[in-house]
Amino acid sequence: MSSRIPRADTGVSVSFIASVVIHLAVLSLFAWYGRMFPPQIAIQETYYVDVVSLPVNEPASGSPAQLPAAAVPPPLPVPEPPMTEPLPPPRALPKKITKTIKPVSPQKPETTDSYFAERMAKIERNTEARREEAVLEKLRSKVKTVDKSKRGASEAGGALSGSRYADYIKSRLEDALKVTSSYTTNNPEVAVRLTIAPTGRILRLQIERSSGDAAFELAVRRAIDLAGEKFPAPPGHTVYENGFVFRPKSISSGASH
Repeated sequence: MSSRIPRADTGVSVSFIASVVIHLAVLSLFAWYGRMFPPQIAIQETYYVDVVSLPVNEPASGSPAQLPAAAVPPPLPVPEPPMTEPLPPPRALPKKITKTIKPVSPQKPETTDSYFAERMAKIERNTEARREEAVLEKLRSKVKTVDKSKRGASEAGGALSGSRYADYIKSRLEDALKVTSSYTTNNPEVAVRLTIAPTGRILRLQIERSSGDAAFELAVRRAIDLAGEKFPAPPGHTVYENGFVFRPKSISSGASH
């Protein structure tokens, strides 16, 4: 007769082990959550209030006799502060002197341009005046030389002839034209007839022919005015008339009348 070995029930043991593992895992999860997020427990504070029975003048019947309140000791006297010397009055601060500075208003461009133009015009006038003064000084020196020659001729019984006087006038006009010369064309030309009084003053200036250069005509007129200030008296102290042809670099004299 063969013996029969009982077979172990492996299914129950496996289920038991799995259940234990799951419970341990759940417990571990709860423990971890409790450490990470601790529960907040509201703390209720308890207050104690002392009930004191105040004494009354006529206590009601049946109420317990009120004990007299304990005598309150009088307050301690407050010591007076020690006497101190009065502080000196504060010194008055020096007054600040403030000066009002007016802002400098910027100049307008138009004002600046006009001021610059006036300054330039003034400088040009001063320069021109100095140049004219230098020419006049040369003319004076030449007039003195001519006067000396005329004085010598008069002492010898003679006088300046018409041709010599015309050359002298032409020389004075050439010196003045060097100062005032200005032209805009290539070969400007102006023919002028001058009439000179017996005293040497210019009586008439007549332009007989011109190339049309207005700037050169103006320069010729200014040269005649500048040189005419020192013209000597004509020969014989009579009215002198002659024609002159002005060019930028030379002046030619016509026939006298």
